[in-house]
Amino acid sequence: MSTTEINKIEFEDEKTLDKKEIEAEEKEVMLKAEKEAVDDFAELRAEAEGPVKAALSGDVTEQGREVKPKYIPIGAIKMPGFFTKSSEKSKDEEEIQKETDICKTDETSKPKGHHLKFLHSCPLTKFMHHPKNENDEHKEQQKTKRSIFNIRYPNFFKKSSPSTAEATLASMETLDDKMDTSNDGLENVKLEPMDPEDGKVATKLPLKERIRQKKFIIDDIVVCIVALLVAMSVIIGSLIGACVGPPVERPLRLGRYITASTGCGPVEGILDEGVYKFYSIPYAVPPIKEKRFTYAQPLNNLSLCWNETYQCHVPGPLCVQFLENGTITGEEDCLTLDIMTPHVRYDSPLPVVVLIGANTLAGGISPAQPSALYARTEEVIFVRPNFRLGPFGFLSLNILSKSKYPHTSGNYALSDLLAALRWIHLNINHFGGDPEMVTLLGHRAGATLTAALTTVTGAHKLYTRVWLSSPSVIFPGEVLEQSQKNNEQFRQMSKCNDADCLRRVSKEELLALTPDTWFGNNFETLPRTDEIQRSWLVLDGEMLRIHAYESWLDQKTAKQSGKVKVFKPMVFTTTLHSGHSVTLKNKHVKWTPEIVEKIINDSVIGEKNLTAAVFTHFNKTYEGLVELISSVRTLCPLVSLARLRLSVPLYVVRGAGRGAGGSPGLADVNADVKAILGTFDSEMPEQRRFMAVIQHLFYHYVGHGKLSGPEPGLVAIGQDLLPQPSLPACDLLIREDIVPRYAHVD
Repeated sequence: MSTTEINKIEFEDEKTLDKKEIEAEEKEVMLKAEKEAVDDFAELRAEAEGPVKAALSGDVTEQGREVKPKYIPIGAIKMPGFFTKSSEKSKDEEEIQKETDICKTDETSKPKGHHLKFLHSCPLTKFMHHPKNENDEHKEQQKTKRSIFNIRYPNFFKKSSPSTAEATLASMETLDDKMDTSNDGLENVKLEPMDPEDGKVATKLPLKERIRQKKFIIDDIVVCIVALLVAMSVIIGSLIGACVGPPVERPLRLGRYITASTGCGPVEGILDEGVYKFYSIPYAVPPIKEKRFTYAQPLNNLSLCWNETYQCHVPGPLCVQFLENGTITGEEDCLTLDIMTPHVRYDSPLPVVVLIGANTLAGGISPAQPSALYARTEEVIFVRPNFRLGPFGFLSLNILSKSKYPHTSGNYALSDLLAALRWIHLNINHFGGDPEMVTLLGHRAGATLTAALTTVTGAHKLYTRVWLSSPSVIFPGEVLEQSQKNNEQFRQMSKCNDADCLRRVSKEELLALTPDTWFGNNFETLPRTDEIQRSWLVLDGEMLRIHAYESWLDQKTAKQSGKVKVFKPMVFTTTLHSGHSVTLKNKHVKWTPEIVEKIINDSVIGEKNLTAAVFTHFNKTYEGLVELISSVRTLCPLVSLARLRLSVPLYVVRGAGRGAGGSPGLADVNADVKAILGTFDSEMPEQRRFMAVIQHLFYHYVGHGKLSGPEPGLVAIGQDLLPQPSLPACDLLIREDIVPRYAHVD
């Protein structure tokens, strides 16, 4: 072997010996430290047990003084494990023995100097003072800084272990000082859990101080979480309550008056019959003085509005018109509307029914009036607008056309209705209504105007659906020039050569100048060859450009021709005895077959030798005569229109009770509208069933936009809905050119 290899072996042997010596020394130091630790623990245990045992047993101490048993209340001293029962003591001894065994484990794999760190971590040497080095202190500071909230948990959240279970005894000096005193001295002693780091009692700090020092306990966190959950529950509950809770009504003034907003200022209505009523709300500029014979103008100027709340407590005047008894009523300043609503609110809007009624275009109070009962029970809003009638609503003259641009005149009533619909569209939401659910209910002459209104382009977006009761949808097609020539007699009688002159004439003089032929009503008579048919409406080229029946094409035809792209839902209704009236009934005390046959022979039917053919469908009684008149004037023209041009339903009210004048079994021209609005005479069970059927049909249509019952077509309404495949009498009248040539004209 070479010298280098020998030296290398000797160096390794010396290194091995040094390592063994170091390990032996470390082992010796370890054993010595363990022995000292066990001895010190035994001495501490003996010192702690001696005085307590003497105090409990009453033994004599070394000083010769007898120590009487001392009462120590619970909580005044924390007893270590070896002061408990024998079973608990044995458990503590077993734990101490286990910890001692842990301290005796082999540490041969540890680096040098590790025995000091190991002794620091040994539970049995916790009572010894081990100075911390700078690195340990720095690490603890870093650990403390990393803590965000620096939470101090109460002791009962800390897991107890032998390493932290130190024997905590009350001061013996305190016991000596209190030896000769009564037990009251120890009753108030209470040991508080101490903060392990700075000795402060964290749980005793005020909340504000804990927040400032960022020293929170777990109770603070729990309280914050609970408070947050409660707040979230309240917020969510409020939102849900606002969404699904009962709608909020407007407050009442003096328990009776309620205020709503409009585009021109606030209006005040009145609570009556369980609903809110607003009477005579202005919707357009008053058509007086220079505004007479002009189209209605909206209230789009602040000077036309009001500063204070507008009082709408009592009904206002009607527009100037002729009543059926020949009297005159109304005022020119009349462009107002009435609203009857069950709720004044902005949430849960209700459908709106606009009532457009007139017996003739010259006047006559229609039964289409708002119903408080059905506004409340059916949850709908009724609106009834006033509109001009007679010469104030339809007069067309050359001097009037030249006074404005475009050069046209007539149809002022249509402009009134158009302005009213625009006002409703903009303001009805302030009264609890839905502007997207507006149904037009037209009756008689009002239905004729409603039919014409459906042809006005600007009105299509202002309503949703239409219900027409006994309208005249077929009227002469007089253009503006022809209508102005026909009305020249009126201008000559007025002795006016310009529009300003006509606007200065009083309303009474204008009505007196109206020829009697303009008031002709062929509603209740059979047609004659010499009868004069005159319509108040005119094809002026501005407001009315096409007849209603020409614009109501079938949807298939509309798609092919491209004339009509939007077809609003529409329903026709009429009655089987619409020609019945008290005036006609009272013409004869007793209606005999001879009287009925003579009336028919004197009409167009007799001139065409159709009397015998007609009597195969109608009997020779007053009821038969009225049914024939109704078929010629209203029913069969609507059947022809619905069958040939439209795919819309037609409902015919048959004998449902008493007609005008108490005639049994007759359904007069007002029967359907009266039943819808609840003013129909319903004394008999059959009448009540009829009312229930038509009301369900109408209000379901208003609220849902569709009809219930049989498929749309010709349907008879009595005590139930009964589909009618055909009407043979109408087939005869249509085939013989009686219908629709002689349909009634408004």
